[in-house]
Amino acid sequence: MCKEINILKSTIKFSLVGFFFILDNSFAVDSESWSSMGFGIKLPYSLKLDLEQSLRLKDNSSSFKQTFTETIISYNRLKKVKVFIPVRYAVFKNKIKKRISFGASYKHNLKIISFRYRSMIQRTYQQGKIFDPLIRNKFTLSSKINKKLRPYVSQEFSHFLKNGHLNYDEFRVSIGARINLGKKRETKIFYTQKIESLSNKNRDRTNIFGISYAFDW
Repeated sequence: MCKEINILKSTIKFSLVGFFFILDNSFAVDSESWSSMGFGIKLPYSLKLDLEQSLRLKDNSSSFKQTFTETIISYNRLKKVKVFIPVRYAVFKNKIKKRISFGASYKHNLKIISFRYRSMIQRTYQQGKIFDPLIRNKFTLSSKINKKLRPYVSQEFSHFLKNGHLNYDEFRVSIGARINLGKKRETKIFYTQKIESLSNKNRDRTNIFGISYAFDW
């Protein structure tokens, strides 16, 4: 019980940092909309393959930003730990980016909530250019209200690893809900506030409204 209380205290402290960023009004603000559809299929040896197709709009959701296809292979034999490798092919208006990542997540279920921590390192490639590794750490708290509805809050910090130093790049805080549609189908609706270029004086803040749909075979 003491361990669970300590987890909650640490999460609350982390959340206060996120709300500090939200209350700061010194950033340029834009709005985006994200939508996606995906499906997953279980493979032998505790492996799973997921495929997602996504569309993102920017400039207050009035113009095209990017579309991407992402394939994720994951291993989930351990009870609380999952290892995964996402590969993304993203098409922008005037460029194409390719991205490969390696990550792991840990999930712990409490009586009233569940806690999930995910860490991931990714490399992005664009026309022969290889970007510095990006490390992403995400914390998620969710609560199962009933068999259909699971609201959640999450926070994510990202930073580039360059010459052995960490340069903070982005912060995200999200609130949303997962809705079980039955027959291995699920939809997710969410709002995310994203703050970019944390290591620079000029920072950008983006309000993101999103919806996704996924099903398993």
